[in-house]
Amino acid sequence: MRVRGIGINLHPERTQGEMGKLRDELRFFQETGYDYAEIPVDAVDVVYRGKLSLPRMRKLKGILRDFDLRYTVHAPLGLDLRDQEDPEVQRDLFMASIDFTAEIGAEIFVYHYGRKTDDPRLEERLKEEMSRAASYALQVGIQICVENIEIDPVFNVLEFVREVGEENVGIALDFGHAYLSARKFGFDFFDAIKRVEPYVRHVHLTDNFGRFEEARLVGYEQYKMIPYRKLVALGKGDLHLPPGWGEVPAEEGLALLKDYEGVIVLEYYNQRYRDEAEEILNHVREMLSRVTRAATRGSLDQTKSEST
Repeated sequence: MRVRGIGINLHPERTQGEMGKLRDELRFFQETGYDYAEIPVDAVDVVYRGKLSLPRMRKLKGILRDFDLRYTVHAPLGLDLRDQEDPEVQRDLFMASIDFTAEIGAEIFVYHYGRKTDDPRLEERLKEEMSRAASYALQVGIQICVENIEIDPVFNVLEFVREVGEENVGIALDFGHAYLSARKFGFDFFDAIKRVEPYVRHVHLTDNFGRFEEARLVGYEQYKMIPYRKLVALGKGDLHLPPGWGEVPAEEGLALLKDYEGVIVLEYYNQRYRDEAEEILNHVREMLSRVTRAATRGSLDQTKSEST
């Protein structure tokens, strides 16, 4: 494993579309010691009906340049290539998101896979739209990373990426989602990591207790209506806890990503844990250091064994 840096996710709920609030968040991330910030396309209002506002983008880029951070990009909440009501707007929004990624000097764009449907035509259209977007992204040097969600087995994302077959379409492996999904759908968490490992181009680390909240299968909006404090108290759902605060075996899982080269983004609700921010970051650094040392020892032992 070769980690390029540790990142933190920015929440649109914190910025509420405002440039000044974005600046405040980035300042905190830099002062805490992060290398990267993952910026959602809708962190500030720069996309209108699927089109980038160039004046707003200029302001955004000016803010981003003021910080000693590098960036990755997350899809906006409204982006869904399975949407049948506004397929043209969705296509425009995807292309605008690729432009956004290139404009801020990022190389990684994360797209939520969602949940596989029973409609073969819809799934085929999803692959076609992804291939179209990948061709466009390749021209500007963008890697699209399809993220697994807890409402679907990880293997559906693996199958999708394989079938798309584009060199710049890989997997964004979310450890928290994979753990919940494994417990819900009955597959082995570590086996899933081993199988997707060759396709992983981005990693999200977050924690939970592996207790699936069934309301999530009804719909995202219904799920979000459950008070977060209730979910935390019960230890249910995609809690986005800091790594080490739940039961996801992140260190053992990371050790399986032997050939991974990329960023590790901590995708927890960081606004709730500002007092512990440095402690959380140090915990992850130490964990990655242990994984790296163990991998190095393993390589040395193998070399010695082969030489004898």
